[in-house]
Amino acid sequence: MSLLKGVSGMQPDITIRRPHTPGEYQSLQEAQKRAWGITQDGYVVPVATMVGAQHHGGLVLGAFLAGGQAIGLSFSFMGKIHGELCLYSQLTGVVPEYQGQGIGGQMKWAQWEYARTHNIPLVAWAFDPFQSGNAHFNMHMLRARSKRFLNDMYGPRTDALNAGVPTDRMIVEWPTGHDPLNDKPAKINFENTAQIIETHVTGSGFMAVAFVHDTLREDIQLLEIPEKIQAIQGHDLEQAMRWRAAVREAFCKAFQEGFVVTDFIRRGSGLKRCYYRLERGAEG
Repeated sequence: MSLLKGVSGMQPDITIRRPHTPGEYQSLQEAQKRAWGITQDGYVVPVATMVGAQHHGGLVLGAFLAGGQAIGLSFSFMGKIHGELCLYSQLTGVVPEYQGQGIGGQMKWAQWEYARTHNIPLVAWAFDPFQSGNAHFNMHMLRARSKRFLNDMYGPRTDALNAGVPTDRMIVEWPTGHDPLNDKPAKINFENTAQIIETHVTGSGFMAVAFVHDTLREDIQLLEIPEKIQAIQGHDLEQAMRWRAAVREAFCKAFQEGFVVTDFIRRGSGLKRCYYRLERGAEG
């Protein structure tokens, strides 16, 4: 069975497939280190774990060059979410020099096709809600949804993306019972849509938090995040931590009240404004 769906821009000498040899599994470990800037071996998935998952309901894929070198990987295993069987994708990543070529998208669709073929109703994974590129890919391009937020899911990390900040994560749910690309939310009047977090632009040109609304009266809400939280951290660490606290509070409040994230919206040029779209009572 082919696991591939066409994505334009991917080089023809890259193949997405399961690894076949111990050497290819070890190459997946090296790709994981490079994709996330990992310096501690304790964060790298062991070969034995990948092999065990591969033979017992999980799915391990690599994006391999013709010579067998892995330049991307995905690792997933069987789990449950809301009592329902899922394929849980622990990680999907691509080494820096091959990013932006559609390889990550190929691997996500391969997971989806595998789950659909094996009658698994959901693919699920966690991601950092402040990574606006990932948010756009997950919620807008793939049309996944979310209704769960975990505070500091992994605890302290030392890799390049997570060092020194809480590892808050949103849990994404991607149904396999129908084509998720058909789940396009209706257009909204953006200017008249309620916002959970009120923000303003600082004199330095960064977005800053004003306050989080106590009451969410409208059934459609927008939740803003900064386009580049790392830039704010480098300029004003206190403001960056205010952002993290506000977004944590806003998501936890919204999910407790039955909201579901149904899209991610990017607006403007120059200073881009980035918003999660949430709908009360939407099907997750």
